[in-house]
Amino acid sequence: MTSNNQHLTVSRFPGVLHALILALVLSLGAAPALAQNGDKAAKMEELKSSYAGFQKAAKSDDYETAYSQLETAISLAEELEQSNALGQLRQFQQNLPTKWGNTALENENYQQALFHFNHGVDYSSQDAYVYYGKGLALVNMDSTSAGLDAMREAISVGENTGNTRVVEIATERIRDEFVSRASQALSKQNPSESDANTALEALDTMRQYVDPSAKSLFYRSSALFAKGQYQQAISTAEEGLSMHQGSRSDAAKYYFIIGESQFRLGDTATACQTFQDAAFGDYKARAEHYLENECQ
Repeated sequence: MTSNNQHLTVSRFPGVLHALILALVLSLGAAPALAQNGDKAAKMEELKSSYAGFQKAAKSDDYETAYSQLETAISLAEELEQSNALGQLRQFQQNLPTKWGNTALENENYQQALFHFNHGVDYSSQDAYVYYGKGLALVNMDSTSAGLDAMREAISVGENTGNTRVVEIATERIRDEFVSRASQALSKQNPSESDANTALEALDTMRQYVDPSAKSLFYRSSALFAKGQYQQAISTAEEGLSMHQGSRSDAAKYYFIIGESQFRLGDTATACQTFQDAAFGDYKARAEHYLENECQ
């Protein structure tokens, strides 16, 4: 499990929520016609009481009561056709699970974060971020499979609603999970075939969720090299290089895998040309070793 918990920020409770509370109080106080009907007047008082209960619970971090009171207030506002109040209450219902969920993530209270984002899913099924937040909570609770499924749902909803930001961060978080597994499997100086197979299994599973990236293709090519599948390592590294958008020093790792594979296949002249492009950054010394000892 990796620890990348990127999430979006939302407004803090005192500012936006208090402004909405004031607007709601004013809207609830503007219903003289209801006083003419005893039953409706009683329901209006019940609505005000539910709203007050929601406000009190929210301020004291009693979230279960806050959600329950909010749901009751919304139901009453719908029944009483209080459109202004209903609009404000629905804003609370749509915004607060994300706000409270993000706060719980920041505090590393992942069980509570899951509680909030589950409410977000219930209240706002077309909000891609609540699925992403749910996924983060689950992954950090070591429910990785369920967490990745939630992030995949975030991508699906985000694509359907045009939320490209959530699509991007959910995609990268899923990739990070599997690339981390592959990197760990290949971390030895000379990875075994078993290590390479573990890395490839992780990268194959990643493709069930998202498309490969330049970084994942680098690790795939490294695993293929460790298995002695040099031609496949070359083509995979070349594919990753074509997607790469970083610096020349960062690109060196792709060239190094290609060069080593060409060398192992007996194409020394081509490998020596490739090592020229690999002689940068972290791969400079290793590439120069080939250039000085095999390419003279």
